[in-house]
Amino acid sequence: MTPAPLLILFATVVLLVACEPSRIERMSDFELSERYDYCLEKKPTAPGKATACENLRRECERRKRDLGSYVCRSR
Repeated sequence: MTPAPLLILFATVVLLVACEPSRIERMSDFELSERYDYCLEKKPTAPGKATACENLRRECERRKRDLGSYVCRSR
């Protein structure tokens, strides 16, 4: 195979994956609310958990902005 078809194949795969909703975006309102409640109560300091909690917070804010409903409790 020449480089051009490989590049086109790679670009196609990247675009398909990039357009897929994230796991957090596919999460139900209930599950998102439960997981974010855990973050508010436990306040994890481990880098991975803190990052996950920040991602959950951003998804809560996105749903509030885009859908007009705030499914997560505030701090």
